[in-house]
Amino acid sequence: MTHKIIALRGIANVGKSQTIKNVYESLVSKFPDAKIEHLSIGVDIRVVITVNGVKVGIESQGDPSSRLFSSIKLFVEIKCNVIICATRTRGGTVDLVESQKPEYSILWHEQKVVSSGKESQIKSNLAMAITILDEALAVINA
Repeated sequence: MTHKIIALRGIANVGKSQTIKNVYESLVSKFPDAKIEHLSIGVDIRVVITVNGVKVGIESQGDPSSRLFSSIKLFVEIKCNVIICATRTRGGTVDLVESQKPEYSILWHEQKVVSSGKESQIKSNLAMAITILDEALAVINA
């Protein structure tokens, strides 16, 4: 089975965490009977959701010195098929994700700043969440 990391990188405060939370909410809505483990919800979310035998690890905390480092370790140890996470644009969080090759293929997305206002940023974040969800569903439904 495919092992894939879908990583959303961007600068601080562009909506990476909210985008990833939207992906989680969409998965739970689409698969209400999915098994949920390792759930930690606050400003950020960490969770493992199992759908049709496919484990999806989700971590929205992607700042340097964040929980991302322990979450990636957990997701790899429990053999998540898909890992969805946030990172900054460079540095330790990007290096951490890249270090998971070749066991995981990595699909990078860039969370952009939308300068035309908060409403436009929300729409951009939702569009990115749909893209990430579709990529996760491709593995789940394979």
